[in-house]
Amino acid sequence: MPHSVFNSDKSWFKQLFESSPDPTWIIEGNRFVECNAAAIRTLGYTSRAEFLNVHPAKLSPPRQPDGEESFAKAERILALVRDKGMQRFEWIHTKADGSDFVAEVTLSIIELEDRQVIYCVWRDITEAKRLADDLRQREHYQQALLNSFPFLVWLKDKDSRFLAVNQPFAKSCGHSSIDQVVGKTDLDIWPRELAENYRADDQAVLASGRSTIVEELVEVDGRRIWYETYKSPVVIGGQVIGTVGFARDITAPKQIMAELRSSEERLRLAKTAANLGIFDHDMFTGKVTWDERLRDIWGVEPDEPITYATFMAGVHPDDRAATQATIAEAQDPLGSGEYYVEYRVINRMDGKVRHVGVNGQVFFENGRAARLVGSLKDISPKIRLATEMQVRRGEMELLVKQQVAAQTAAAIAHELNQPLVSISAYSEAALNMLRGGTKNPEKLTRALEGAMEQAQRAGRTLHELLDFLYKGEAASRPVDLNEVVREALDIATEGGYGGFRPILELESGLPPVLVNRLQLQKIVVNLLDNSVDAMRTAGVPAEAITITVQTVAGENMAQVTVQDSGPGLDAKTAHRIFEPFFTTKSAGIGLGLAISRALIEVHGGRLWADMKTGPGATFHFTLPFAS
Repeated sequence: MPHSVFNSDKSWFKQLFESSPDPTWIIEGNRFVECNAAAIRTLGYTSRAEFLNVHPAKLSPPRQPDGEESFAKAERILALVRDKGMQRFEWIHTKADGSDFVAEVTLSIIELEDRQVIYCVWRDITEAKRLADDLRQREHYQQALLNSFPFLVWLKDKDSRFLAVNQPFAKSCGHSSIDQVVGKTDLDIWPRELAENYRADDQAVLASGRSTIVEELVEVDGRRIWYETYKSPVVIGGQVIGTVGFARDITAPKQIMAELRSSEERLRLAKTAANLGIFDHDMFTGKVTWDERLRDIWGVEPDEPITYATFMAGVHPDDRAATQATIAEAQDPLGSGEYYVEYRVINRMDGKVRHVGVNGQVFFENGRAARLVGSLKDISPKIRLATEMQVRRGEMELLVKQQVAAQTAAAIAHELNQPLVSISAYSEAALNMLRGGTKNPEKLTRALEGAMEQAQRAGRTLHELLDFLYKGEAASRPVDLNEVVREALDIATEGGYGGFRPILELESGLPPVLVNRLQLQKIVVNLLDNSVDAMRTAGVPAEAITITVQTVAGENMAQVTVQDSGPGLDAKTAHRIFEPFFTTKSAGIGLGLAISRALIEVHGGRLWADMKTGPGATFHFTLPFAS
């Protein structure tokens, strides 16, 4: 029988212990040494002696709800109690009849004269947890019901503090969760002026005891939204305890009405503009109204009824499909209803063809296209001017190409002149030796070998030029500049100029440029080859080339920059770097940069060397966007 931890049976602590309504026991080591009547009664034991003979492990199931073994978890908690002095937790207890229940347990340390014991107080919270779970379930169902409403719902107390809201209301306040709104006031979530207006409205409803319906304009995340708001007092037991509100978004209907009311004014203003035609199509009745300008362009009589068929009959047959598709797209209620389209009109009277540009707007009612209004302008002069400019641009490009061809021909002639002169000299020497009956065949052999080498050199030079200039020629097309840069890297690597560390700084979302893809590849590859050759010749240990592709600020151009980590360019070299046949390479013809610059300029861009950015040599070129 365990000995008591109390000094005497009449001590005040023992009397308090015994009379406590909460089940209480004391543990020493791994056994019970004291328990009160509430513990014996709650657990279903018959006497104190019977309970104290029970091992603590038998008062719990093998495992707790979290899956941890009860014995191991108890040892862990007891260690925490000894370390921190007290622990409060939930525990599954087992009664004498084997049934389990949930208890809220508090363990603490009691220091005796010669030892420590564990003081345990607990209470059965099974029913309280069940009621709490039921309450949470009902609240969950109620919240789900509120969230299912297609409008905003809220409930406030008399101090305008939110007691409940639905998810659409929380979203309208700019919050993702209702927990961010419940418990707050209007001042917490709205601008001060708006919040004070809402509070005044609430107080008016509370004072009058009557419901109100108002329209209000609210700005949410930069959007102006019209709401139709219903507010009513909440009365329980004859007492007004707060307000309930409902609001629905009426922005779209109000916009439709406003647009319909102002359409006549827009038509009147547009009609005063120079050379504009005005049209109005009621899509419910099919009635079409044209002004004099449109009738003149189509060639119809002033009093002739206008229909959609009249309109489409005047549109050029080749433009009808695209025009109809644009108008049909504008009638989609999910869109803005705005459209712009250009097409040709054939005048019914004189057969004259005009180019017109049309700005239109479709208005909707209840999700259906109701009215189409717009203005039309004769843009034939603009089209003619654009055509003339295109012809002139073509002539200019042709002139540039001719200049490039002339420069290239001159370069070829210059490059071939030296080997041809050498061939002539070697051949003349060989011929003289043959005529004189030479007695030194070695000199004759050297002369013939020299002529042969110079002929082969001329052939190689010519082939290099032709391969660079004409191989894979194709028309200019819109191309992805970033993609071409990546392809050029691969080509340079495969061509034996790999081993360097490429650093790509490519602007994403760059519009395409209009260029010959193969020529552009050759230009980038040539710049990479030059950089690699310069770094290798200088013995640069960390060969790095940075390639940057970006938009030129304030211009409709893209710029490509190739910067190496080599020795760079001195002033003399930089001055002559684009001259034909000037080269710093041990092997090469010195035409790569000259031809590259010519090709870039043909495409409307510019290629230059930059001596200020360092380290290394830096080359830039620009190209216009395809648009």
